[in-house]
Amino acid sequence: MRGQIHRWGTRLSLLAALTLIFLAGSANAGRFEDLTGPCAPVIREALAQKGLAPGDVTFDLDDRAFFGGDLHRLPFFDALIANPWKIPEYVPTIREGVFTAASSGNIASMCQQAQSRLNLSVRVGLIGNPLEDYTRLLANEAVENHFIAALKRLYAERKLPLSPSEEEYLVSKSAELPKPVARAAALYLYALPDILAYHDAAMTPVKAKLQTSSLEDPVAGYMRYLLDEDEPTGPEQIAYSTDYVELTEFLLANLDWGYLHTGAMVLGHVVNRMCDDLKEYAVEEGDFGLTFDTPLGMIVLSGPEADNYGGAMPYLLIIDTGGDDNYLGGAANVNSSNPSSVLIDLAGNDTYECGVEDIPSFGAGVFGYGMLIDCAGDDFYTARHCSQGSGLFGVGLLLDESGNDAYSVVTEGQASGTFGTGILADLAGNDIYECYRSSQGYGFTLGVGLLVDMAGNDRYIANDTDIKFPSAQSKEHNSSLSQGFGFGARRDYTTGHSWAGGVGMLFDAEGHDHYSCGIFGQGAGYWYGTGILSDAGGNDEYVGHWYVQASGAHFAIGVLDDAAGDDRYFADMNMAIGAGHDFSLGFLLERAGNDTYNAPNLSLGGGNASGIGVFWDFAGDDTYAVTGGTTFGRGQNGRRGGLRDYMRVIGVFIDTGGADTYPVEYDFAGNNRMWTQEGANTEDPLPLVELGVGVDGEVDIVD
Repeated sequence: MRGQIHRWGTRLSLLAALTLIFLAGSANAGRFEDLTGPCAPVIREALAQKGLAPGDVTFDLDDRAFFGGDLHRLPFFDALIANPWKIPEYVPTIREGVFTAASSGNIASMCQQAQSRLNLSVRVGLIGNPLEDYTRLLANEAVENHFIAALKRLYAERKLPLSPSEEEYLVSKSAELPKPVARAAALYLYALPDILAYHDAAMTPVKAKLQTSSLEDPVAGYMRYLLDEDEPTGPEQIAYSTDYVELTEFLLANLDWGYLHTGAMVLGHVVNRMCDDLKEYAVEEGDFGLTFDTPLGMIVLSGPEADNYGGAMPYLLIIDTGGDDNYLGGAANVNSSNPSSVLIDLAGNDTYECGVEDIPSFGAGVFGYGMLIDCAGDDFYTARHCSQGSGLFGVGLLLDESGNDAYSVVTEGQASGTFGTGILADLAGNDIYECYRSSQGYGFTLGVGLLVDMAGNDRYIANDTDIKFPSAQSKEHNSSLSQGFGFGARRDYTTGHSWAGGVGMLFDAEGHDHYSCGIFGQGAGYWYGTGILSDAGGNDEYVGHWYVQASGAHFAIGVLDDAAGDDRYFADMNMAIGAGHDFSLGFLLERAGNDTYNAPNLSLGGGNASGIGVFWDFAGDDTYAVTGGTTFGRGQNGRRGGLRDYMRVIGVFIDTGGADTYPVEYDFAGNNRMWTQEGANTEDPLPLVELGVGVDGEVDIVD
């Protein structure tokens, strides 16, 4: 018998258990000597079997530092890796904050929720009204035409020419605009000088470097390099090119991230106010239209008819009040002369389809800001790269307020942040999200991707049948890097130019949802990255293969937190369902429901190679089907003879409620039992290093 059994039965309050864990995470030193409450003796007793206290379920960060490679490591990562017991309280708190922002469509608040994970203290609107100056301009009744006045002000600030014939055209066409449309457009134009001033301030420290680089244009240059499918793809590959290493490291060190994100938050406040004004619009008889090409991009204001918008051109502003429209581009920075792009569509079943491979689209901020708001209709979004909420040295956002929508992208989309912020928020409907790689809540270095879906039975699919990006772990599966995935560039084995990963987050509020991916996904991380997937309701299904469902590979964090429902987990290869490898932490929390786990080796609280795996099912009658030995709370270090012989590896399995079913071959595990496990290497054991504990007991759930 591999496990050592201690029979145990107790009945505890779930609220008390959560409170205990939170109090445990509050201790500065991490030893939690002041633990109180009914859970304290049980937790202490379970861990004490291996000589552990709750605060010992952490990493020796000095030992980790021997391995290096953490340039641009984020404080958010540090907080969770140093004290994993913060996760059960921190993750739902962050999730609820995101839900509050998204449910009201508050763009600035969503930006703040995302950017705060990047250690950016930018909270425009916390004190005072950031729109006060612009609304005061709009309130000036002495101005006959605010659209013209705002455009002239923008041209004067940017030292742009406006010819008499252009002004004559604008006066004629703007006179036909409904008041809410004219007001919304004028507000944007009044605010743009300040938004662009923040953008300029962000770029000033790096402008000369960009101008003297070999790039013709940084937008096009980075898009071509990062997304070239003829070469190894993905932003981590940039560290292979000495030219791009120097330029990227200069940008990361010198670009002013505070100013960049301040401009985005001001724009978010402006766009929210524009939407409020536009929702006063009622379709009247007749159509209207204004199209004007500025040096900063095209302005298009269009009425309720169905329209077609061309692609591969810069748009400064699109407001479309209705109709089933077709967009080939918009809401993205096509080039460096187009640093801000906004698209607001009020109604209609719209198609957003970008067929050009090397331009961003539909809520993409590339060295700038791109925001798309679709207020109503069943919409279809498709693009190859950098779309649907994507940030690359910028901030990109897509907000879809209603309808059953379909999203499709190959890479770098659907809430993807690479050296920037990407946000996708869908507020209603049964939606389908399809991608191949680096999407659906993906964060690369100094980047954050935030996908939030507020309602509906949704499907999140990272394609694993058409193999475009074969994984190093298995060529039969794609490397997905999606559905709450934090990723970094590991180059200790090549150039030494490693960059710590960012933060990828996927939050789903309700509905019976399906998640499927290949390898790397569903609340997982790689190389100092942090990946979080949290589903707040519904009977959900999670399907993946390797490094999925709360797992971490190489100095990373992976978290999956499911709050309710009868859920099903399936993974068949390795490292899944609460498992950590190589100084990584995998933490899975299942808070309610009768759940089914089909788990592989290194799962259900499996730690490997100085990693930590924690699995905790709070309640319900659960069924466990397992293949492999490092599971149900077990730690192992495979190699012998190095410093890792003295560095702990920990596996923790906790099930605190229900009549559960365990495989008969794992006869040490069962209801109302407590057990320990040794490492797999019995010939050369490391009893003080390879530490595994498990516990199953009953909990009274109280309101």
